[in-house]
Amino acid sequence: MGAKGDGCAANSRSPAPDVTGTWDVAYDDTLGVEITIGGEVYDQELGAAGGQVTIDYHGTPIVFDLDCARPDVLCPSEAWPASVTAEQRDAQLQHQMVVTLPTQACSGTMAAADPSTCGAGTDNPDCDDVCNGEVTVSNQERFGVIGENGSTFRLYLGAGIASNGINCALLGWSVADASLDSVGGSAGGDWEATGMSAGLVTIGYAGGCLWAGDPNMDGQLQALVIGASIQFTTGFTAARQ
Repeated sequence: MGAKGDGCAANSRSPAPDVTGTWDVAYDDTLGVEITIGGEVYDQELGAAGGQVTIDYHGTPIVFDLDCARPDVLCPSEAWPASVTAEQRDAQLQHQMVVTLPTQACSGTMAAADPSTCGAGTDNPDCDDVCNGEVTVSNQERFGVIGENGSTFRLYLGAGIASNGINCALLGWSVADASLDSVGGSAGGDWEATGMSAGLVTIGYAGGCLWAGDPNMDGQLQALVIGASIQFTTGFTAARQ
């Protein structure tokens, strides 16, 4: 289990450690996979480069494929790349950090989320508008938060758009969390983060995005696949250059 960042201190005016600069990120060599379909959960493991996972759902094999070469898919090591540069732009709001990352955007129409299918405990916790087209990826600034006590951070990887169950928009709970290893302290004004430890990248996709099955399959099973969610996790550490 990795660290769990505190995303609640964005407007805090208390001191926070200096995280500005470039960070070199190293990843675990495996990906944890958790597939939720039809109210059931299946756990598997992949190599760091992704690949196919097959589950046996009541006697029916269902294949999902995390293909990191797809332009609309961000694998964990792409969503949180091997080299990242962090900024803290507001001296009064030191807990806010900005990092430029590959970020998705919707190339189709957007529609308001159905209130009965979004909110806390769902794959669309913030009731973001639903993208009804394909998603594209480009580098954009993303927002992160250093925890109130300065020992953790959380960076939000989603783009504020929700999947329609078929496209590959990241699910709303996709984040990067880590503990911050620091020297100095707030009292002396020399508080500086030197490393990230117990890091965990968590990304999620709708089942229809990664489904590698027969498009002419039984309609009931197809609906289950589109309603499924797939979570990938990988650990990381980072050192400041």
